[in-house]
Amino acid sequence: MKKLLLVLLVSLGLQTQAQINICDSVTVSGSQYQLTIEVNNINTIMYYWESTGSNGLFTLAEDSMTNQHSVYNVNPVTQMTYDTILTCANTNLTTCCWTFIWDGLSWARMGTQPQINLCDSLSYSIVTDSATWNTLMVTGNANGISNMVDSIDWGFTACNAITCYIPQGNDPYSFPLIYPTDTVKLCYDAFVYQGGTTTICNHCDSLVYDFMTDTWVLMNMGNPTGINELQFTWEDNGIMYDMLGRELTEAPIGTMYIRNNKKYIRVK
Repeated sequence: MKKLLLVLLVSLGLQTQAQINICDSVTVSGSQYQLTIEVNNINTIMYYWESTGSNGLFTLAEDSMTNQHSVYNVNPVTQMTYDTILTCANTNLTTCCWTFIWDGLSWARMGTQPQINLCDSLSYSIVTDSATWNTLMVTGNANGISNMVDSIDWGFTACNAITCYIPQGNDPYSFPLIYPTDTVKLCYDAFVYQGGTTTICNHCDSLVYDFMTDTWVLMNMGNPTGINELQFTWEDNGIMYDMLGRELTEAPIGTMYIRNNKKYIRVK
């Protein structure tokens, strides 16, 4: 009886071990510049490892006959780090491939990392240019997701107590008709394109010019000389404008336009 129980326990242990998926047993740790990828709790050795950047053009690291793989994450041409690493490893029976993403704080394996809110990853920065100190200039940021999405289109507007303006130029977006004495409502619409889907993100802030630091700041952070209450009297006249403020006679296809102070895109 004891021998029978022993045989059953050994058999059960072997079956449990066989259920371990080598590809699911990987862990990743380290900084954005240098990371370590490791497979755990398996009774076999990975024969060969290879890691490349997200574009697949450059091999970042190779290892053989080890369950631990170290990667020095630097593009040899640009000397910049990648936000996305592609890694493959194999045994004599199995080949595993993983995509690792740097989220700004740590590495995570695609498919197991916490869901990333694309809109929460977007922000903007106020640009200070010594040649145009008083001009409001901003640039859009996509913190931690720039290599995870196909593209991003930004649409900024800045409103004072009189009217709203669209920027001149992009990245940075410049508002030469906004003055330091204005209280400004700055808004952006961002269109994030990822894998055939589009996510639309909206955000607004109130800005003032801080004469002590010679830059635009959030209203609750500055030392403004005066605050103007923002009062708008919109008139829905149906007139259409392009993003440069030029009046349109008909809605363009595939290009953003403005009607009654709202942005639209005609698809067909």
